[in-house]
Amino acid sequence: MWDIQSLFRRHGKDIERFLRRRGASSDMAEDITQETFLRVLTAAPAMPIGNDRAYLFGVARNLSVDIARRQRLFPTVADAEMVLAALPDEAPSAERVAISRQELAILQAALDEVPQTPREVFLLRVEGHTFATIGEKLDIPLQTAFSQMVKVMMHLKSRLDQARGDELPVSEKRRR
Repeated sequence: MWDIQSLFRRHGKDIERFLRRRGASSDMAEDITQETFLRVLTAAPAMPIGNDRAYLFGVARNLSVDIARRQRLFPTVADAEMVLAALPDEAPSAERVAISRQELAILQAALDEVPQTPREVFLLRVEGHTFATIGEKLDIPLQTAFSQMVKVMMHLKSRLDQARGDELPVSEKRRR
């Protein structure tokens, strides 16, 4: 398991600078950096990586390329309703709706288990705020906002995995 917090402390600012040199705005570089670490957290490679710095920079570079490609293919549209109206109505199946509702209920219950400040960090991030903004709003350091987001994400993933039967609860893993 990767120690995301120490990786972020060691490489976060360097990755942001790297992305800014590649043409990203400061806000975009910060968002891509955050997304890089969230990707590594949720999809950490199974095999040990010899050079974690190179791996992180590769993930960041790939994300920036994907975003640039998406922006070229799908330019920003001021009127989102016009875009939504043009989309075909592909309603999900009744089974998919039922599964989604169950998963949402599981996630809501899991989020209710989270203490207030980490929950606020999570909800503000979901609303699109950067970790710097979240830190300012909640009067906590940026690093604390990031680490609390990581903990909430791990908790939610654990609860969802438990419900799906994919994984033992964290407390069970520790006993083994």
